[in-house]
Amino acid sequence: MRPETRFEALCDADAETLERLADDILATAVVVSVTTGPESVSAPVRVPVPDADNTTTVLGHVALTRCTVELGGTRGDGVRAGYDPAGAVAAAICDAECERRGPHAHSVLELCRAALEARAERGRVRAGLAVRTRLEQS
Repeated sequence: MRPETRFEALCDADAETLERLADDILATAVVVSVTTGPESVSAPVRVPVPDADNTTTVLGHVALTRCTVELGGTRGDGVRAGYDPAGAVAAAICDAECERRGPHAHSVLELCRAALEARAERGRVRAGLAVRTRLEQS
C-alpha cells in the first residue's frame, strides 16, 4: 500500500479500532515522541473553475486535527477530521509503525484496508440512492 493511501485510510479509520491498535503498538515499549501537535487546523476545499485555465476557487474550509510523531526513530503523520487529538496521535503512531515495518505493521495495513472498503461501501450506497432518485414534472 502506498504511503499516501495508508495516510488517507488512517484518516478515515474507525476511531476506537485505531486507538486500540495504537495502544497495542505502544505496549511493545517502543520509544515514542510527539514532534508536532496534536493541533487543530483548517484546510481549504478547492474546486476547479470551468474554462478558467486550471484555476480553482475555495468553497469553504474543513476542520482537521494533525499530529507528527517519531516511533523508534521513524516519523509518522496523522490527520483526522474535526477536533480529534487522540485520533490524530493514534493515526500518526500507526503510520510510523508501518513505515518502520514494526511488529504491528500488518495489523495497520488490515485496518487501512477495512477503512478503504468501508468508504467504498458508503460510496456504493450513496450511488444506489442517487440512481433511485427520479425527478418528475407535474
